[in-house]
Amino acid sequence: MQMNMGNAGPGAGIGCGGLLAVFGLILVSPVGEWLIKSIGWLLIVMGVLIAVGGVYYWMKRPRRDDYL
Repeated sequence: MQMNMGNAGPGAGIGCGGLLAVFGLILVSPVGEWLIKSIGWLLIVMGVLIAVGGVYYWMKRPRRDDYL
């Protein structure tokens, strides 16, 4: 089955395949382990900061007597 890539030509498939191969080599190397762990910790920190900000703005909002 052949896929239509428009006017990209055969270089697009070679470029995409090469890029995926390089990403795969990076991810299975020790650098990839560090990269994945650092992205994970960054997402954890961002999630905590967003949650703390949400609680802060929730507590700061004006009070209504008919609502909790």
